[in-house]
Amino acid sequence: MRIELRPWLVADRVAAGLAVCCALVIELVASRYPDPQPWLGAAVLALLAGWLWYRRRRAAGVTGLAVGPDGRWLTVFEDGSALPSEILQGTRLLGRSVSLRWRAGRRVRQAWLTPWDVPAGQLRELAVRLRAAAPRDGA
Repeated sequence: MRIELRPWLVADRVAAGLAVCCALVIELVASRYPDPQPWLGAAVLALLAGWLWYRRRRAAGVTGLAVGPDGRWLTVFEDGSALPSEILQGTRLLGRSVSLRWRAGRRVRQAWLTPWDVPAGQLRELAVRLRAAAPRDGA
């Protein structure tokens, strides 16, 4: 099984849209005061854009996840190399989407995968694998 990760997931695009909305609301509220600060919304937008850029930069190079022949997870990079990975505790199944946390080397990575990011069949297969690998309570 191999899951291809888009450069900009739906969660990243939603975060960018919310950053713009936040800046617009701050500008609107600031303009109501007697001494408006026209740069306040732009400053918040710059901070949020910097944070999004940093998060994207940390995820740069990762093109997907794969399960190797031995059943272990691999993080696949742009150059075709793969790094052994492990699925971490914070992974959650959220309806038809998956919030996936994994460690590749020393870095912890996170992605919220939705049906708009990954084909439904692959997402379903990922959910089944995660559910099968999850520890059972009381077992």
